[in-house]
Amino acid sequence: MRRQQLLVIGGSYAACELAAHARECGYDEDILLVSEEPELPYHRPPLSKGYLKSPSVLVDPLRAAAFYSANSIDLELGLKVVSLDSGAQTALLSNGKHVSFDVLCLAVGARPRRLSCQGADLRNVFYLRSIADARCLKAAAADAERIVIIGAGFIGLEVAAALVQQQKWVTVIETESRVLARVASPEVSEFLHSVHFNHGVHLVTSRAVQSLVGEDGVVRKVVLTDGTSIDADIVIGGIGSIPNLELTEPLGLHTSNGIVVDATSCTSRSNVFAAGDCTVFRGPYNPSGIRLESVQNAIDQSRVAGAAIAGVDKTYESLPWFWSDQYDLRLQMAGVSVGATERIVRAGPPDGISVFHFRNDDCICVESVNRPREHVSSRRLLAREKISKGRLQEVDFDVSALLKAK
Repeated sequence: MRRQQLLVIGGSYAACELAAHARECGYDEDILLVSEEPELPYHRPPLSKGYLKSPSVLVDPLRAAAFYSANSIDLELGLKVVSLDSGAQTALLSNGKHVSFDVLCLAVGARPRRLSCQGADLRNVFYLRSIADARCLKAAAADAERIVIIGAGFIGLEVAAALVQQQKWVTVIETESRVLARVASPEVSEFLHSVHFNHGVHLVTSRAVQSLVGEDGVVRKVVLTDGTSIDADIVIGGIGSIPNLELTEPLGLHTSNGIVVDATSCTSRSNVFAAGDCTVFRGPYNPSGIRLESVQNAIDQSRVAGAAIAGVDKTYESLPWFWSDQYDLRLQMAGVSVGATERIVRAGPPDGISVFHFRNDDCICVESVNRPREHVSSRRLLAREKISKGRLQEVDFDVSALLKAK
């Protein structure tokens, strides 16, 4: 009689952690992890930071190869799941192999949104998601003098910081009126804008790209909608991501800019789970159900899924948190600011800033730059209880003081 099998599709934090936590919680059936990338699942945050900046920075695997063998987790690396048959509960791999499954987990992540302007298919136009992307970008950047980054989100600004410190002429173009417009407060945006400007990054906001112009098939200029032309040896697209939903179609899963999951990370099919950047979950700290792309979310959500697959009663109740390293600054966010109706800024030393976000008088998010103690205290406090604006005012917004009060 065939043993049951858990099939995990994906090769990053969510896939690795789900398989590991299912084992840890007592799942004793077969586990197979299939990843398109040939490498063991690895740490991705350094790709847009230290890896681009320093030749000595290596990208480490999340777990050593010995871990998978010791926990009887089989790996199929460098292979793509081409199709799924929901009736037969089989997956077809890109090498022609058919794999059976009883429980399926989609930890398929997201892919960079591609530029759609004229010339987007020229050579020396790069995107950053994988170690393979980072290797190509790093090699091209070494010989480039003028670099244009399209998009001033986390990836765009982190890459700008890494490359301008290598004495490159870096220009960042953003259609919104400010950097990080979709994820950060205006005050934090202004703070980081000044930091990048002072490091020599040329920031162009409120303007869009009309076309990329090339010579001999290689990009040479970026033309904006106002007619401005910017010389470029390479162009990097950082305009967001698209969840990988192709495998959801044959399964008939409910999607909405991501795979919709419940508090146990289960999809609209009872034997199919999903975790990480490809998912959407409406929880107590994310009532709007925005798609969260963070290491924290991928790890915590996949642990819930692994527990549920092993039959352990566990639900996803984690407070979302994020970080971004740029130069010697660390931007950290505890909570999600979507839906906030008021914010209070706490300045202080010139190398830092904090912004407290409120909804119906309750604090729902704290942004902080170079204030790690405040960030850690905010994470603990917001996850523990509701905190009113009045209580924060009583302690002059010293979050750690409220932690000590109990």
